[in-house]
Amino acid sequence: MHDTACELGRVFFDTYLPTVEALVLDVGSLDVNGSLRSVAPSTVDYVGVDMVAGPGVDVVLGDPHVLPFSDQKFDAVVATSCFEHDTMFWVTFLEMVRVTRPGGYIYVNSPSNGWFHQHPRDNWRFYPDAGVSLQEWALREGYDVALVESFIARRKRNIWNDCVMVFERSAKPTSRARISDRVDDIMNLRRGNSGTSVEKYCQATEDQLIIQHLISQIGARESHITELRAIIDACQQVIEVLTIRDDDESAAPLTSDALAVR
Repeated sequence: MHDTACELGRVFFDTYLPTVEALVLDVGSLDVNGSLRSVAPSTVDYVGVDMVAGPGVDVVLGDPHVLPFSDQKFDAVVATSCFEHDTMFWVTFLEMVRVTRPGGYIYVNSPSNGWFHQHPRDNWRFYPDAGVSLQEWALREGYDVALVESFIARRKRNIWNDCVMVFERSAKPTSRARISDRVDDIMNLRRGNSGTSVEKYCQATEDQLIIQHLISQIGARESHITELRAIIDACQQVIEVLTIRDDDESAAPLTSDALAVR
């Protein structure tokens, strides 16, 4: 798990489950360089499921798209750095909604960029509008669920930009604090399913912004190199003049103006 995925998970728990006793399900819980279990409050009971056994996995799934739990069992269901590998993440999402109690929360963090990494496949990347689409899909399938917030977080030490989506198992979400109220450095924020309204709008991805900045730096350095080459050419001309005059004893002395490099 990379740095921002862990930090955003911690902020999710602090924001949506700050002091309450709760039952939390982690979908894709295998501890790979970290797990959300490590940042969950001490007040929660934590259950981790994954396709394979290993650290952080309490239940190994026979079918990755079927959660072996009763309806409305959990107070929160989380999945981080998981949906990009899921062959049918929309099916998994419906299962996550099904096992969330009314008023509970579904938290999804998936990359919006980054290198090709197979565990065992690498299938998808996400933007905040995906939250609206997942909400519409769940409603179409008969589940009351509402998008609370979705946004892209900027990177820190690693290369990843996380797409964060939070849903409430409700036809109408309650008014409350959000992750986006606590994290400043974000892009393309949706507060709920507010039509086409997007705050902190940025058309370019952070990768594109970095590339644009590097291209600008290259252009400035190429311009500086051109100036230095002109100075070098002028210096060579002066050296040639001095060499010729050294060979000509009858030549008059050069003035400082004549030797100036312009």
